[in-house]
Amino acid sequence: MNPKASRPHADSVAVCPVGLEQVCGSELVALGYKIGSPTAGLVPFRGSTRAVYESNLWLRTATRIIVRLARFRATDFDHLERRMAEVDLTPYLGAGVAPRFRVTTRKSALFHSDAVSERLHKVVGAPKASDTDPEQLFIIRVDHDTVTVSIDTSGEPLHKRSWRTQTVEASLRPTLAAGAVLLSSWDRSTPVVDPFAGAGTMVIEAGLIAMDRPPSEGRDYAFHRWPSFEGGTWGSVTGAAQTRIEAAPATGLLEAFDRNPAAVAVITANAKRAGVTLTAEARPVGQLTGWAGPGLVISNPPYGKRSATGAKGSSALFRRFGEVVRDRRPQSALTVVAPRGTRDIDARLKTVAKVNNGGIDVQIRCAVPSGDLPPASTVSAAKL
Repeated sequence: MNPKASRPHADSVAVCPVGLEQVCGSELVALGYKIGSPTAGLVPFRGSTRAVYESNLWLRTATRIIVRLARFRATDFDHLERRMAEVDLTPYLGAGVAPRFRVTTRKSALFHSDAVSERLHKVVGAPKASDTDPEQLFIIRVDHDTVTVSIDTSGEPLHKRSWRTQTVEASLRPTLAAGAVLLSSWDRSTPVVDPFAGAGTMVIEAGLIAMDRPPSEGRDYAFHRWPSFEGGTWGSVTGAAQTRIEAAPATGLLEAFDRNPAAVAVITANAKRAGVTLTAEARPVGQLTGWAGPGLVISNPPYGKRSATGAKGSSALFRRFGEVVRDRRPQSALTVVAPRGTRDIDARLKTVAKVNNGGIDVQIRCAVPSGDLPPASTVSAAKL
């Protein structure tokens, strides 16, 4: 293996939805890695090749893991080509794998992103990928004439879970669903219910967390195709994961309800692929089952066009949702992902994160029976 292959991994970045940086950082800390100061949607961390493999496998709120390979100044194309020629890409480009350069430029002499990409292909000497060729993504950022060359280690974005091959309209991204679960006060052992389950994403993510299973088992990653891929290290990472799974305690009852029978079929199929045992039934929120003890009610309730009665009907639905939860699950914590107006559900709800879901600005809001909830910044690694 090329000895240069492992060195760049000291500068890694977990890319996550804007608003979930604290949660993603806590996940990295729980894995044992030191993190830097997060910025919008980016959490830097330091670690070895193992850290790259392990973060891809375990991070529930990350979209991808990238590694910085080089940083240099370039004020013209000749300078760009000379410096890029010094960057060794052979550990990352296997036979038949074409490079793809995603270029962004800001306040730099090299202001034309397509032209930068063309020159980089010229330096690497590899053709652009066709529609059928495997490709390796390189992320090039040119900012004030400073060029940063990074490599994507994940391949297909991490939010595309291997088990979620079926969705319903306006399905919540798994990264946001996992973030909502991790920000709640749920202890992993008590019942979880989603009265507006859709594709079942929230309950399935909760089940995987409770079982201490990776969010997307059995998928391929970009690093699997690298000439520098360390099979022994990957085997150690997956072996440790299996040990964690076997040691996990029994989970509490998981329930996913939706008034749409077609959604229930999707929930059942997704849960089976994920290896999560849950109860899925077609029923409206007014038929929420009762539970006297502690638990978690978590949901991305319909709002706007998703509401059966339109945008004006969201408030009435939210009020009904809150009434039913207080009546049937009085000792359960409550977590919702929704835009403004959630006071109609429960006045105790407090905002712990602001995120974007499908182009709509929403909030993750949580409440516990006592009404006391720490801010998102205090979510501990131990909890995760």
